[in-house]
Parts: sequence; C-alpha cells; structure tokens
Amino acid sequence: MMGKKKVLGCVLVLCFIILVAMGPVWAADSIKVGVVGPRTGTAAATGQAFEEGIKLAVGYVNGKGGVLGKKLEIVFEDTAGSPEKAASGFERLVTRDKVALVLGESHSSSALAEIEVANRLKVPFIVVEAWADPITEKNYRYIFRAGPSNSGVVKESIAKWVIHEKFKKACIVAENTDWGLGIGKLTEGALKDAGVEYMTITTERQSQDHYIELQKIKAFNPDIVLAYVYGTGLHYLVAQAGEVKLTPQAIILDGAGPPSLWPDFWKNVGDYGNLECLVSSMHEKVELTELATYFRKAYVKAYGKNPTDYKSRSIFDSVLIAADAINRAGSTDSEKLVDALEQTKLLVTRGTAQFSTLKGGAEYHQWMPPMLVIQWQNREQVVLYPPEAATGKLKR
Repeated sequence: MMGKKKVLGCVLVLCFIILVAMGPVWAADSIKVGVVGPRTGTAAATGQAFEEGIKLAVGYVNGKGGVLGKKLEIVFEDTAGSPEKAASGFERLVTRDKVALVLGESHSSSALAEIEVANRLKVPFIVVEAWADPITEKNYRYIFRAGPSNSGVVKESIAKWVIHEKFKKACIVAENTDWGLGIGKLTEGALKDAGVEYMTITTERQSQDHYIELQKIKAFNPDIVLAYVYGTGLHYLVAQAGEVKLTPQAIILDGAGPPSLWPDFWKNVGDYGNLECLVSSMHEKVELTELATYFRKAYVKAYGKNPTDYKSRSIFDSVLIAADAINRAGSTDSEKLVDALEQTKLLVTRGTAQFSTLKGGAEYHQWMPPMLVIQWQNREQVVLYPPEAATGKLKR
C-alpha cells in the first residue's frame, strides 16, 4: 500500500513538474510578435510612427478575434539605427521573449544584420521599410519584405517620374550607407538608360554641413536633385540648398520620404521646404482600399491629427500580414509560418499583399507596394505621379 502511495506521489510530482514547465505554453493568453526599429537616434520619429501604427493594428486584429483565438501582443526592441543593437535586439526577441516571428526595421544596415540572425535562428522576419536590395537578394527562406526595395522604387517611381517631367540634368546625393549607396547606384543606371545627364555626390549620413557639396551641385546646374539622405541630415540639405539659392531653380526630391513628413521638418527647413518633392505611399486623397480609409479615420480618432509619416501605415499592414499568416498556418511553427507567408494574398491599406517566390534576385519574398511622388506646395501635399493618381502638377 505504501509502495503504491509512493509511486502515486512520484507520478503527481512528475506531472506537476511537467505542468510547470509547459505552463507558459498552455496558460498563455496571447501570442507574441516582435518588432524592431529605431525608437532613439536620428530616426526616432520612425519608431514613433511604428508605435502609432502598431497600436491601431493590434486593436484591429484583437477586435476581430486575435490570432489562433488568443490576443496578439507586440514586443518592441529599439535598434537606434545600429546594426549591432539591431542584431542583439532581434536575438532577444526570439530567445527571451519567444516571439512567433519578427517584423519592422527602417535602416538597411540594421536589417542586413538582423536577417543573418533570423536565418540562423530560423525565425520568419518581415522587413517593413528597409529598402536595400541585398535584404531579399540573398534569397533567405525566412526573410520577407512587405515594403519598398531600392530597385522597385527607382524603376517604378523615380526614374519614370524624371522621364515624365522631362528633366535633363540630375544630381544624385547619396549618403554613405547600404541604402544610400545602393539606391544611388541603381539611379545612375536608370538615368543613363534614359539619356539623362547626371553627377553623383556621396555625403555623410549624419552631416549637418552640405555647403561645399552644394557649391559643386550649383556649378553642375541640375534641374533635379535626387537626395538619398535619411534622417535630419535631409533637413540640413534642404535648408542649406535654399540658403545658397540652389532651389527653387532646381527641384529636390527626397528619395526616402518620411524625413520630409516628420513633425520637425518645417521647423528645421522653414520656407525652403516649399516645392520640395518626396516619395511616399500615402496621401489622404489617394486611398487605394477601404482599409486605407479605415486606417486614416482610426488614426485621426486615436491621435487627433491626420497621419503624415507613411511608416505608421506600413507597420499597420505588416502586423495584419503577420496575424493573417499565423491564423492560416494554424500554428506558430516557423516552417508553417513561412509556407503561409508565401501563400499570402491579403488586401491591406496599400493594395493586395502578395510575396513573390521567384528565386535568383531581389524579387524573392518581396511585395512592392505602389509609391507616389508628392510635392509640397504652400505646405500642402500635391500628388504628381503616377498620372492616374495626380492631384496637381509640378511647380517650380
């Protein structure tokens, strides 16, 4: 009798140990998804935009039942634009926080560090706003991009717009980063093919003094400056171009977009920001889907203002894509999630998200959303390109 009691006691202890070990899995009332992006540093405004979009996306997903019958929870790691912090933060999300997958990022150098961690740990990673082609060009199974690529933006938007406006001379100003140098090189090829005369100047990413560079640009006398400078460095370039009277004779196109939409843009550039152009995927008068209208209205309700930085909407879409994949996979297993992501066909704010499975180039696991070329005219955004979406014409 005592022997049976001892056996029963051992079994109960063993069951208790197993239950404790498995408790977090069984008892968890949420499924975690990781987000990486800059909350601090020169691009901290992107982190703010990400946070705004995440809040709206989580509310939307959980309002429709969540994922696998549980609440969706987001864990955000600040990368500060540093590849080292990005890689370690990504690993913490996977090993410490046990996220099902990771999404986000806006710095290509950080994303290139993160994809190596994702590939090593075999965790799906949806890149949102890091544009360098090698991110998807490496054809890693676990890497997807639900946002622009350098080649896509140049080929489908910038080069076509330059031809459309019949610019004859262009100056490329490229920051010395993976994104800047990459998109600059692609632009050189596109301009050469289009027969547009050009020159290229490389600048420091965080430079606050562009006067020497601007004198070289003035001597070249271009009619368009394609500025691939991210962060507040773009603000210095725009303001100083106005001071040396390069503009408005020459038009500046912000090839990244968000720095021209950040709250401190007008504070930093003053009236010199008028007539500047930018690339964006969002405009309140050009909404491609009903969900885009929903997002704008929800944003205004939550924050008391219209959305400006389109990265808030990019991250919103990516959260929905992740939730959709988890639900269709019926699991948080990495291999099943990759399979589900490859079969994605989801209508989001920017159109129908669908990842290419064509291997061999940057198109692999890439969804390229449509982009707009916009000009600031009296501090109002006017869509210039593509023609079918235009709300006005280029002003000089």
